[in-house]
Amino acid sequence: MDQKKRKTSYGMTREQERAASRHFGQHVSAPKAVCALVFSLLCCAAPMLLGLRLWEAIPPVVQTGLISTEGTDDSMSRAVLVFGVPGLFCLLDFVCHAQLWLNQKAERIPPMPVRLFGRWVLPVLSVLLCSFWLLRAAGEPVGLPFFLPCLLALLLLLIGVHFFDCPRGDTIAFPFKRIRYREDAWQKTHRAASVTWMAAGLLLLAVYFLAGHLPVWTAVVVLPLLLTPPPASLYFTRK
Repeated sequence: MDQKKRKTSYGMTREQERAASRHFGQHVSAPKAVCALVFSLLCCAAPMLLGLRLWEAIPPVVQTGLISTEGTDDSMSRAVLVFGVPGLFCLLDFVCHAQLWLNQKAERIPPMPVRLFGRWVLPVLSVLLCSFWLLRAAGEPVGLPFFLPCLLALLLLLIGVHFFDCPRGDTIAFPFKRIRYREDAWQKTHRAASVTWMAAGLLLLAVYFLAGHLPVWTAVVVLPLLLTPPPASLYFTRK
């Protein structure tokens, strides 16, 4: 049977599946896929830093609140909560990224769970859920004031990854006239901003988890990273 007319598991021809995979498959360039993978894995692992800070306050055996088949409260060790749970999120995130990339290369539609979680749902869940579990286990207050810096850091990461292959004319882009009609300068400026903004988000997350607050010096480091686009656009237009 003609390869183009062969029915796939989705009940469409191979050509239709290729078109659908390009539309629904979350396709990205290879450099963006690698960059997103590295930063998302670091984001998934970030709650380990919070666990290290709260280590002494977390009991050696932590009750999960889940009831086992024997009718007793299930429990896990402190090490599993601090390292194992974020590590599991890292593993799931890596599998998700690998599945998206392999399906992209084969021009197939990724399975529904992979499309649902994408590249950044698991890192966001890891930061928010693991932080909640660690704080509750340590007897620390859990509320919006704690999560606001986390949400700011995650927002910087998500905007940063968007900048990596930002198309011209996009709503979320830098409106510098000097790079608007120069494809090479546009791409390099936004990629520089992508890396620095994601680094800023990751730095905020790491410092906040380790210190329990954001010291003043954090702004001295983070603000120059966020102000990278204007000098970068000047540099790349003059090259």
